[in-house]
Amino acid sequence: MSGGYNCLDASPVPGDPRYGYQNTWNTGMVNAPCADPCCCLASLLFPCCSAMYVRKEVLGGSLERYKCCQGYYDCMCFKAGSLGEESMPEVCLCLEALLCEACSISSSRFFIMDTRSIQPDPCDTRLIRLNNFLVLLSCVCHILAMIDDTFDSIADLVELISDIVYAIVSSCMLTQTHVEVKNAPRPIDWSKANLYPRSGSKQMREGGGGGGDQRDIPSQNMMGGGGGGGGVAEGQSEVAGVCGGVQRACESTGGPALRRGG
Repeated sequence: MSGGYNCLDASPVPGDPRYGYQNTWNTGMVNAPCADPCCCLASLLFPCCSAMYVRKEVLGGSLERYKCCQGYYDCMCFKAGSLGEESMPEVCLCLEALLCEACSISSSRFFIMDTRSIQPDPCDTRLIRLNNFLVLLSCVCHILAMIDDTFDSIADLVELISDIVYAIVSSCMLTQTHVEVKNAPRPIDWSKANLYPRSGSKQMREGGGGGGDQRDIPSQNMMGGGGGGGGVAEGQSEVAGVCGGVQRACESTGGPALRRGG
C-alpha cells in the first residue's frame, strides 16, 4: 500500500499463513452482536469474566491444556507453561484476563483459528486495524500533551474514543469466538495449536514457526550493520525504523492481535 498507512485496510498481513486456511467464520465480528446479543452485552459489561469463559470454551470445556495466552505471546523472559498453569489453571487464567485482557481475548481467537483452520475475515481486519491505530494515536497525543498543554483536551478526547472502540471491538471478538464454538462445532486439531506465531509479530515477519523449539528463534538486530554512512544517513535509518515499527504495530491483525490503550 503506497501513500501511507490506511487504518481501514483489509489486505492480508504479510507472511501470515492463516490466510491459506480453508474454513471461514460462522459470523463476522460486525454481525456477532446480532448472532448472540446476550453474549455481546455480557462481554461489553464483564470483559474479563467473558474472556475466561470463552477460553475454556475454545479449549473444549476443560483447562487441562491451558497455558498463559496459549503460548502466543511468549518472549525471552516469558514462557507459557512454566508459570504454574498446570497446578492452578483457574487462578492463572483469572490473572491473565485481569492483567492482559487484550492478549487473552486475541489468544483465544488465534487458538480457534489455528485448531479449526479458520481464515481471517477482511472486515474483522479493518476493525482491529482501526482499534490499534486509535491506541497509537492516543499515545502520540498524550506525548504531545506533555510537551504542549494545548493538546490536553485533544489527548483526552482521542483516549475516550479509543477506549470506546476497544470495548466494542473486544466484545464483538469474544462473541464471534463464542458463536463459532456454539454453532459451528468442529474437532480441535491439537497438532496445530500454537503452530504459528501471532499475526504481525516479529517472529512471523522473520518467517519463524510457532510452538515448541521453533519459537526460540534468535532475534535479529534490525538496526545493526556496518559502519560508515554519516550522521544524516543514520538519522534517516532511525526515522524509517520508527515509522516502520508504528505501521507494523497497526498491522498486527490477521488473527488479529487486539491492542488496548493505557
